[in-house]
Amino acid sequence: MSKSDYGYAKDGKVYLNGYFDFPTREIGVVKESEEASVQYFTKRFDLAKAKVAELSSSVTTTPNKGSFLMKLIHLREYLSKFDGLGDFPALFVALDTLEDEINGYVDKNRVKNLEIKQALLKEAEEYRGNGNWIVVTKKYKELKLKWIKTGSAFKADEEILNEKFDAIVETFFQKRNKVIEEKRRITQERLDRYSFLLEKLKDVIAHAPENAFQIIKRIQNDWKMVGKIPKKEFVEMTTEYKGELNKFFGKRKQQQPFKNPGDRKREICEKVEKMVDMEEPPIEDVKNLQKEWQRLGKFKHPNDKEFNTRFKIACNELFESHFLTKQARYKFEGFDEKTFFEQLKIKIRLIKESIKKDETELSMMNERTKHTPIQRYDPKQPPQPFDIERLNQINKLKTKQRILKKLQDQLLANY
Repeated sequence: MSKSDYGYAKDGKVYLNGYFDFPTREIGVVKESEEASVQYFTKRFDLAKAKVAELSSSVTTTPNKGSFLMKLIHLREYLSKFDGLGDFPALFVALDTLEDEINGYVDKNRVKNLEIKQALLKEAEEYRGNGNWIVVTKKYKELKLKWIKTGSAFKADEEILNEKFDAIVETFFQKRNKVIEEKRRITQERLDRYSFLLEKLKDVIAHAPENAFQIIKRIQNDWKMVGKIPKKEFVEMTTEYKGELNKFFGKRKQQQPFKNPGDRKREICEKVEKMVDMEEPPIEDVKNLQKEWQRLGKFKHPNDKEFNTRFKIACNELFESHFLTKQARYKFEGFDEKTFFEQLKIKIRLIKESIKKDETELSMMNERTKHTPIQRYDPKQPPQPFDIERLNQINKLKTKQRILKKLQDQLLANY
């Protein structure tokens, strides 16, 4: 019988001595001689030592030591069945020491991971009541990514933390999806409403009933009340809508017969006065009517003075309203996409600012008047330039005040 410190050969077989809870076991057969076989299995033990040394080196040199825990467990099982002669107890002790090092690292990391996840959970809770869906969606996606990248905490804490965090994030996205779905529903309703009004407008223009003008005015008012839709669809529908309106009012213009100067002035007055109530009055048409008015000139007619006053008031209001809309579009991006309610509020704010400025200017004019020598009124003499300037300022202020009142009345009537 041939022996070593860790086993022996006997009766044609090689045995490894028992250690720890492992009994003595057969690890091979004798081929050439007992001594040669013992030497073979002793040499083979170097393979087992090399695997333990390799694992130890990896754990020592790698920051993420926890990733080697399963490899260590598998190596321990591998050694328990390994066929070789050597100091297996020393290898198992080395693995136990290595496992303690890994577990210490894992525990330390779990404490750190616990702190990180508690902080992430707290941050998620802070955003729970925030109604800014775009900002919070982005934030929760960032938090979710950080959560996934963070390792596990201790098992009991990990389950509770995951449950709380997932509940917050899932609840948010459920609410967000409901809001998005509701917005889609409202948008679709508005699109359908715009389409309905557009088709109704086309039908009225095609069949030209006697009360077509009144019906179209109602359509215009209803159009203002529909509300905001996506920019692309709004531009497409508005372009078609305005095209139909221009078609209708163009036909009305062509159908009007020529009148004598007095009747023509009455007709022009009524026309510009109706334009005042239009959503988008054709300013170029107003300018052409002004030129025609100048060509008509003054004539003997009991209502000529009244026509002149009415025409001037209507034109002033049209141009001031047009300028107000241009100013609103310039100062407020996306003005045309806003609801009629929002547009009214913007216009009211701008015209109030303009009125305040005009009132200040008029006050300064009045102050200068106090220091101007009083001149007796002479109807044969033309008014002084300063008097004309002051009168124009008063008329401009009155025009803006009328526009403000109309806007405020619209706001109260619709909301």
